[in-house]
Amino acid sequence: MGDIGNYSSILDTNSQSLKEFDKALRSLKNKKEISRAEEKQAIEKLLDVVRPIAKSIEGNLTEFTSINELSIMHIMKIRHDRDWQRYKERIRELELKLESKRFILSQNDFGLLNDIADALDAECASLFRRMSGKI
Repeated sequence: MGDIGNYSSILDTNSQSLKEFDKALRSLKNKKEISRAEEKQAIEKLLDVVRPIAKSIEGNLTEFTSINELSIMHIMKIRHDRDWQRYKERIRELELKLESKRFILSQNDFGLLNDIADALDAECASLFRRMSGKI
């Protein structure tokens, strides 16, 4: 498969992950307390993106193929360079929160989830530009 095929495949995967992440985020936006049992599907869609990023931050190799977590982390690091150490901690804390049985997502949590979605969107745009340059 050539460069266009590779970029196209990765773009398709990332775009699908972004779509599902955004849908899950919107479904949880107005919930006061979130129960894993009641919102399992939405929480798993968030974790499909948050988990590989958190594992990479911890220095672990990931087996996830839903996103390119290293590119997304790079985008987030550029945007949050001044507070990168604390920002990484917040991502790990968010992953733990999403893994728990019951939790409340704060405005800061939603801000972080929106940042992650923005970085994933920026990665999709970058892939599209690379793909367009090859045509």
